Amino acid sequence: MKKILISLSAIAVLFTACNQQKVSEQAHSGMEHGEAKTENVMMQAMDDSMMAMHQAKMTGNADYDFASMMIPHHEGAVAMAQEVLKNGQSEELISFSKNVIIAQQQEIAMLKDFLKTASQTPLKEAEAVKKALAASMTPMMDGMAKVKLTNDIDQDFVVLMIPHHQSAVDMAKAYLPYAKNEKIKLLAQQIIQAQEEEIKWLKTQ
Repeated sequence: MKKILISLSAIAVLFTACNQQKVSEQAHSGMEHGEAKTENVMMQAMDDSMMAMHQAKMTGNADYDFASMMIPHHEGAVAMAQEVLKNGQSEELISFSKNVIIAQQQEIAMLKDFLKTASQTPLKEAEAVKKALAASMTPMMDGMAKVKLTNDIDQDFVVLMIPHHQSAVDMAKAYLPYAKNEKIKLLAQQIIQAQEEEIKWLKTQ
């Protein structure tokens, strides 16, 4: 088994997630996201998603920033689910993955459409918005730090999707106190409800 060690460091106004894969009993020195590819397809999907989230434009407008971050977050979940469809063995997880792909691709399309005309005007709480959204990613990185990967598609999907889903829930909860757009606010509430239920199911697998 390979252990994933996650360390955090601040970059600009948001965050940087640093991850490394343990290939021996001694951990390698930390590396920033995007510097190296991992050998595990599920972890690579997580890495790519987190890197894209770090690169998302942050304006201090809660609606805009939440949408900007949630798009690559959802894209990471879709990429992981697609790996299950290609190489998974569990019929239950394959069915679950199909639902994830359908639901999150629909939400990605809606969020991208919203961003086309969304206001980028910072709120008076702009710094608080940025900090809240950045902090919402900590549980995912903490969860990844505890993961033991096996290179079994089904097992790795489950253990990584739980913290991935939890971070979406946490991000939505961090966003809601600053929400202005009713459509995006409703979507955040739906994400919380749906993904909390899915987390419970994943924990039974």
